[in-house]
Amino acid sequence: MKHLLYILLALFIKTSFAQTDLSFNNLDSLLKYAETNSISIKTDEQKMLLAKWQKISAQAGLVNFRMQTNFNLTDNLALPVSFLPAEMFGGAPGTFKEVTMGQQYVGNLNMMPQIDIINPASWSKLKSANVNSQLSEVNNRIAKKLLFESISATYHNIVSMQEQIELTQKSLLIADTLLVNMQNKYTEGIVRQQDLNDALVNKLSLTDKLEQLKLSLKQNDYSLKILCDIPENTEIAILQQLDYNQQFIGGLEVENQLQYKSSLLKSEMAKADVNLNRFSQLPTVSLVYYDAWQQNSNASFFDSNKKWLNSQYAGLKISMPFPDFNRYTVTKSAKINATISLQNAEHTKLQNDFANKQFVLDYEKAYSQFVTTKHIYELKQQNYQLAINQFKMNILSSDKLLIAFNDMITSRLNYSNSLANLLFSKSKIDINNSIK
Repeated sequence: MKHLLYILLALFIKTSFAQTDLSFNNLDSLLKYAETNSISIKTDEQKMLLAKWQKISAQAGLVNFRMQTNFNLTDNLALPVSFLPAEMFGGAPGTFKEVTMGQQYVGNLNMMPQIDIINPASWSKLKSANVNSQLSEVNNRIAKKLLFESISATYHNIVSMQEQIELTQKSLLIADTLLVNMQNKYTEGIVRQQDLNDALVNKLSLTDKLEQLKLSLKQNDYSLKILCDIPENTEIAILQQLDYNQQFIGGLEVENQLQYKSSLLKSEMAKADVNLNRFSQLPTVSLVYYDAWQQNSNASFFDSNKKWLNSQYAGLKISMPFPDFNRYTVTKSAKINATISLQNAEHTKLQNDFANKQFVLDYEKAYSQFVTTKHIYELKQQNYQLAINQFKMNILSSDKLLIAFNDMITSRLNYSNSLANLLFSKSKIDINNSIK
């Protein structure tokens, strides 16, 4: 029985702390996960939903239907007493009689529904709510686009670092071989102690570089989890392999005007703010209806022997705010802000167009760098092969061999990094053309 409890406890602990694995074959699969699970995207969607409900509220505010309802039951514990001439009641002239006036129990029910027929302030609020709803949607797209660009940058960093770690591990094996050969030649008296030390330093440097790459990879893993809201105990596996067979894609264009749309809508919001302050000073015309029921009794509330008396009226009500100097100054300030917003929109248009062109320029620059690093790597690899052959023939010094080796490794890592940069620059173009 005790063994069974231990087994159940172990299974419970294993289940509680079990890690969930996530694997992604390409960037698109990661972006789909982020779109579904990212808290920032969900928050932006809630903000957009809130803006839509504010628009609905503004639409309902056009008529601004409201109804004031009151129901009162009043018990007049001490009714007022009046003194009337007694001769009115058959008394002696010149004398007065105490007479109690009023009803002790009074019930009152009144309803006063009201709707606005003409309300300029509500019209301007609806315009502002419409613009705000559109602005919320555009800002949501901008935030999503920026998030996807950050995810893409981190993703391609991880892909590149994974390959660089693999390449460094292979280079470390070669460095071990070089160190062994150097030790043999040192034993034979062919090379100096300094040459042997350089080979050992070369191996230590590669070992340190490998550790730094592994730590950088972990940092990027953490960054990716934060961007995509992946749980901390989840292991991430990026399975994409770099494809070095890349062809230049000409005629690329980016047609993303989200920043310009956002600035235009902000300008519209500023104009709506001007109209709101201006129209708030105009009169409001409302249709009013009044319906009241009242029962008076000296016996009790809801006296069945007494009727409920009804009174009604309908009419128009005009409400006009008193002229306010502060409202005038606020309107003037809103006009200035509207002018500034329009000027900012014109400037943002230029920035947006330049940014779209910059995406294409970044791609062309990345491809040019990719081609260059490829040629450099091929030449450095050839130099290393020539150097290792000459070193074996004892016609090349060890320091030049190590230089050729390190140049070859550096060029190979640069080649890998340039490919990741090329893929990232192309992904930014795709993201900006898909979210617009």
